[in-house]
Parts: sequence; C-alpha cells; structure tokens
Amino acid sequence: MRIYLASSWKNADLVISWQAELLKHGFEVDAFCNDISGRFVFHFSEIGDPKELDAINFLEDNRSKKAFQEDKKWLDWADVCLLILPAGNSAHLEAGYAKGQGKKLIIWQNEFPCGEFDVMYGFADLITDSVTAVIEFSMSICTSFAYNKATQGKVTN
Repeated sequence: MRIYLASSWKNADLVISWQAELLKHGFEVDAFCNDISGRFVFHFSEIGDPKELDAINFLEDNRSKKAFQEDKKWLDWADVCLLILPAGNSAHLEAGYAKGQGKKLIIWQNEFPCGEFDVMYGFADLITDSVTAVIEFSMSICTSFAYNKATQGKVTN
C-alpha cells in the first residue's frame, strides 16, 4: 500500500522518521522532503524571501509549478494520506484533495492540545496520537481491500 506524508517543512525530521517507520512495515511511502525515490524536493525559500512573495508571484515561478505537479503526482499515486500535525495550509489542502479523491485520511499528532481542533477533521478515517494505531489501521486497509501488491502502479519520474 502507498502512503503520502503531508506535513510542514518544520516537521521534516519527523516526516523522515515516519517514512522510515512505515517502510519497515512494508508500505511504500512518499515524503515531500526526501528525494530517495527520485522525488523532486523543493522548499519555497529557493524562490526568495517569503515576506516579499505573494501567492500569485510564487505560483508563477517554474519551480513552484514543478513542485505542485510533483506533489499532485504522488498524491494521486497514494492510497492513504497521513497528515502529520502541526501542519500548514498546503498539507491541509493535500489532505482534503486526497480525501476528495476517495483515499483514506489519517491525522496524527504526538499530542492534541486542548483548544486546538477543527470540525473538518471529521473527514479523517482515523485521528490519533498513536504510531501503533496508524500502523494497525493502515494494515487493516490492506486486509479489508484484499490489497494485491502485484497490481500496484509505479510512479515514473
């Protein structure tokens, strides 16, 4: 099964840790901040000072266009989106897009602070602070769909 990790660059180390953990359990995993699978990795700071960019200027840059296409390619490839909190607008849009495409959505945060919640998290198939719960839920998806690894599509770069 294929899992897309959605989060913030502020969580890059955590995302890499999640990728390693999920790979250990036999999942295929895309992490936006890791190019081990040939993925195009991009950080917005490569375009310039974020305080001097607006959404229009940013999205007109060829690197951001390429990054969007890359993220969308991997989102389309995935069966599950794991939203690792805290995360910003982009990761939340990725999660919403994935759910809208009929993919499973898992929301994980190490600890859910009181006063920080959103009614739209109700779209999630699982919301948890447990790594074990994420693994077990993902394994159950494989079982419940009688997932056949031989029919998995591969992303080409």
